[in-house]
Amino acid sequence: MNGIRKQWLFYPDYIIKTTGVNIWIIETKGRMQAGHTKNIDRQVENKFNAFKEYAKKYNLHWGFVRDIDEELYINNTIYTEDMSGDNWIPLDDVLK
Repeated sequence: MNGIRKQWLFYPDYIIKTTGVNIWIIETKGRMQAGHTKNIDRQVENKFNAFKEYAKKYNLHWGFVRDIDEELYINNTIYTEDMSGDNWIPLDDVLK
């Protein structure tokens, strides 16, 4: 819900099954290019937090995925627009 108590629907972009038995629910967002964000979703942090709560409630693998210069990164801890922190990790390191 937003500040005026209106509930919005949110549909993640992908459901992925890894080569193991894990199923991941993935939401993609805008990339970083030359140190500048290309993300245009103004509700990204609200969506991230709602997704995080939902995934915790149902014990799901999930994450937001963005790219830096065509390398994909995933975050499912604390959302930051700046992707230089430890919360954005290479997707290949997670989806094995």
